[in-house]
Amino acid sequence: SSGTQNQFAKYEGKNIAMLKGDFFDLDQDAVDGSLFDVVWDRASMVAIKPEKREEYVKVLSQMIKPGGVIILCALDRRSGTEEAMAYGPPFSLPEEEILRLFEHQDWVESITKMEEHDEAITTPDAFKRWKDMGLTSLFEMLFVIRTKGA
Repeated sequence: SSGTQNQFAKYEGKNIAMLKGDFFDLDQDAVDGSLFDVVWDRASMVAIKPEKREEYVKVLSQMIKPGGVIILCALDRRSGTEEAMAYGPPFSLPEEEILRLFEHQDWVESITKMEEHDEAITTPDAFKRWKDMGLTSLFEMLFVIRTKGA
């Protein structure tokens, strides 16, 4: 087998396989030429340095099937001190940045924001650690990004 395949731990179940490894090393060799039907990004794009986001989108574009779906959970540090808003990980990933990264891609069909909520309001106890850091709002947003069909 080829090089990148061995860089990932693979866990297989019935009709599902999970890989553990460096996302930026992911290519079709690592998945035996398979492509993903669905990508659920729960805390990946907000965890990487903002300057690596374009590379992240490029890897996604090479790994998702035509007609596939990306479910993206993002955090937006909308208000607070300048320092608190720039801090990370998790780094702020506002809607404008998601649109900037995805909407011009020729493989993207649509980008839909499904919901958003301000954790300062919905989970004030959990928000305390962010408040102590200088944030006054932290929006969690859920996007569905559909890719063009074959």
